[in-house]
Amino acid sequence: MSCDLTDPAISEAYDEIVGGQDTNWLILGYNDTRDKISLNSKGPGGLDELRDNLKEEEVLYGFLRIENRFVFLTYVSDQVRAVGALFKQAHQVQINASTPNDLTEANVRNRLKLGDPEKPNSPPKRVQTQPLNTPPISSPVQPQSPVSPDQDPEFDEAAAKQESERRAQEDAERQAREKGERDAADRRKAEQVAREAAQRRALEEAEKKKNEALELERKERVAAEAKAKAEVDRKAREEAERKRTEELRSKFAELEKSGKVTLSGYITVQGGGVYFWKRRFFELRGKTLYLFRDETDKLPISKLELDGQVTGVTDAQSDVLILNSFKVDFRSSEPYYFFSDDKKNKELIVAALGRYVNAK
Repeated sequence: MSCDLTDPAISEAYDEIVGGQDTNWLILGYNDTRDKISLNSKGPGGLDELRDNLKEEEVLYGFLRIENRFVFLTYVSDQVRAVGALFKQAHQVQINASTPNDLTEANVRNRLKLGDPEKPNSPPKRVQTQPLNTPPISSPVQPQSPVSPDQDPEFDEAAAKQESERRAQEDAERQAREKGERDAADRRKAEQVAREAAQRRALEEAEKKKNEALELERKERVAAEAKAKAEVDRKAREEAERKRTEELRSKFAELEKSGKVTLSGYITVQGGGVYFWKRRFFELRGKTLYLFRDETDKLPISKLELDGQVTGVTDAQSDVLILNSFKVDFRSSEPYYFFSDDKKNKELIVAALGRYVNAK
């Protein structure tokens, strides 16, 4: 289990020392617990002030700045070391363990320079020891500087190892924590990007549907307006055509009464047993349609009686596939097909012939 070094005062004092502020030393200790280290004291008085703040009966850690150099100290008081002195003449080695795994039988036998364990039947060798010379633990001891390597090299080696392992563990924990924080930040960023993309797609889709609905509504409105306008235009054309037809019929009726030529001009005709289109000059006089080879002929080549004989006058464009064409059905003969030179002439002739339609 790692020591708890989360006391914020430690980081604050450390930053003051390495940052070149007035504080140039600190002391850390366990206080009343063995699993949490906290800041005991700090100050600007250098090594002398640090030494004056060392306490008996404790294991302390110090950090010191001298000019631009730094020193890490491990202090074990004589009262604490007196425990080891109690057994000094009875032990061959001193072992400083930082974890339970350091206290394996193989490690201990190796430090004692012993071989493999003896067989159970072999009698154990007696080890001559000196009588314990127990110093009084409570005897006053003056504070001393941290023990040098010459005084206890094994202790310093173990302390250095412990410190190295502690630093390695802290680095590993820090790296793992930083990696976890980076991974968490990356996940949060990816999730945020995904949420923003989803929101953007949702907004775009909603905007697209809204625009499509508006466009559909616009098209339907335009189509309805166009249909209404077309219907109005159709009715207007029909009304205008009806009025024009009525006017023409009225005019033709007056001309008919006078015996004058009602209508004349050129027209192309097919019928009367002839299945080729022939261009003819026509005259509508009274109730008879006269057909001439040209306008200079005095005698017609044929005539069509209209009164009581015409049963229908209809558009023939879909039948003969010619513009301005129409068909005249007769009661007692084959139908005649005509086409005029333009739409206006067609309308005049159809209106004139339509007066004689008798479906009975």
